[in-house]
Amino acid sequence: PILLMHKNSKDLKCAQCDYATNLNSKFKTHLLTHKRSKEFKCDQCDYATNNKSHFKIHLLTHKIVKDFKCSYCDYTTNHKSNFQRHLLIHKTTKDIKCAQCDYA
Repeated sequence: PILLMHKNSKDLKCAQCDYATNLNSKFKTHLLTHKRSKEFKCDQCDYATNNKSHFKIHLLTHKIVKDFKCSYCDYTTNHKSNFQRHLLIHKTTKDIKCAQCDYA
């Protein structure tokens, strides 16, 4: 049990971002991502990445028309999953009802 606890700890922490791992090989590979020049650069902000799919997702943040608008506040997004996660901040404990009785 004590070995598993130490195995799951992430002792190697990147000084340039929040990445952490316990494997030296993964840590060295990660550090290279900070040294390479970024292939995909946003022309609307300072965002840059080497990951094409991350870049495409980022570009959606600049889309003028947002597909999902919160009816409780001024939050808008183009991502359904982000919108659903946002809506949880507006839920109160009274909104959560027991499925087996009338407790709310």
